[in-house]
Amino acid sequence: MIIDLSSNNGVVDFVQLSGVDEIFIRSSLGYGDFDKNLNKNATDADAQGFPVSYYHFAYPHTDPDHAADAAKQANYFVDAIQKLPKFTHLAVDLENFNSQGGDTALNPNDYAIWLKSFLDTVEARTGEKCIIYTYADYLNRHLPDNHKFGEYPLWIANYSHTLNPTLPKGWNKYWAWQHSESGELAGITGHVDLSKTS
Repeated sequence: MIIDLSSNNGVVDFVQLSGVDEIFIRSSLGYGDFDKNLNKNATDADAQGFPVSYYHFAYPHTDPDHAADAAKQANYFVDAIQKLPKFTHLAVDLENFNSQGGDTALNPNDYAIWLKSFLDTVEARTGEKCIIYTYADYLNRHLPDNHKFGEYPLWIANYSHTLNPTLPKGWNKYWAWQHSESGELAGITGHVDLSKTS
């Protein structure tokens, strides 16, 4: 089982936490904004022996130079985790900015330029191919139909009660499936997202 944590989950008691194979910790949001619980979550999870991974909540902006904006966010992401416990995986979170549906105004071709620059920069800095976390309908709206991102591992969010999640165009398999946003685990107050690998 995989879980993901951010400051939205409050203070986590990792001593009580069990049955978790990997923990994705939000490190950064856009440019200039760290998750306030990043250091504590990472060091406390690592101290209890949990494999630690990190994710960046992307804000694909409409700056004229889309590639440069993406590289700036990717470097900010990598810089944020430099002195933290070694990562198992890295991921980029692609979804609406908020519960009110805030979203990027980039068209599909420009969004693809932004995403490729982000992924290339992370891989150049770390040697790690970034996992893409998203919803099928989100990527279907934002990427051109002929995109080439299917080579990247897909972490798909789908909370409907199905045997298999719907995948976005360009993928025929998923790396992990976030199947619940209402999990309950000892050590975590409130609900937590639950995922499982394929």
